[in-house]
Amino acid sequence: MRTRRKAGRSPLRSLADALVFIALAALVTLAVSRTGWLSPDSGRFAAIDGDSLRKGEQEYRLHGIDAPELRQNCTGKDGKPFACGRAARDHLRSLVREETLDCDILETDRYGRLVAECRAGDVNINREMVRSGWAIAYRRHGTEHAAAEAAARKSGLGLWQGEFETPERWRNRHRTSMVRGAVIPELIPVD
Repeated sequence: MRTRRKAGRSPLRSLADALVFIALAALVTLAVSRTGWLSPDSGRFAAIDGDSLRKGEQEYRLHGIDAPELRQNCTGKDGKPFACGRAARDHLRSLVREETLDCDILETDRYGRLVAECRAGDVNINREMVRSGWAIAYRRHGTEHAAAEAAARKSGLGLWQGEFETPERWRNRHRTSMVRGAVIPELIPVD
C-alpha cells in the first residue's frame, strides 16, 4: 500500500497567516494599552471639577465617585448657601497640585473621557475626595468608596456639614439648561 504524502502549505498562505497574526497582536496591544491594563497613565493632571481631571487635551472621570457640579450650591451648617461645586473642585486641585498621578484607565465613558482610578503615591485620589466629604460614592458604578462616604457623613465633613442635593439629582433637574455639564450661568448665582 502506498502512502500519500501530505501537501505542504504554500508560502503565500503562510505569509498571509503571519500578517493576520501580526495585525491581531497589534490590535490587542493597542486595546490593552488604551484601557490602562499595561501601565497606568502617569503625569501631572489639572482638576476640571470635583470628579474630573485633564491631562493635555484628554479628560478623565474619576471612577466610583460623584461630586457636585461646578455651579451647584449646597447649604452649609450655618444654613446659608455656598458654592459646593467650586469647593469640591478646589479640594481636588489641592490633592493633585504639584503631584504626579498614576491613573489606571478602566473604560471610556459616553463623552469620550477616560474613566480612571488615580493615585498620588499611596493616596487614592478617588477615595480621598469621598473621605474628605467633597464627593459621594457613586454606587451606580461601584461600592468601593461607600465606607469612606459613611465616615465623612458621620464626621460632618465637606458636603455633609449641611444639606445638599445629590449631584445626579441636581444634573437631572438642570438637564435642559446644561450643555455637556455646564449650566447656563444666570440660573445659579455666581460670586
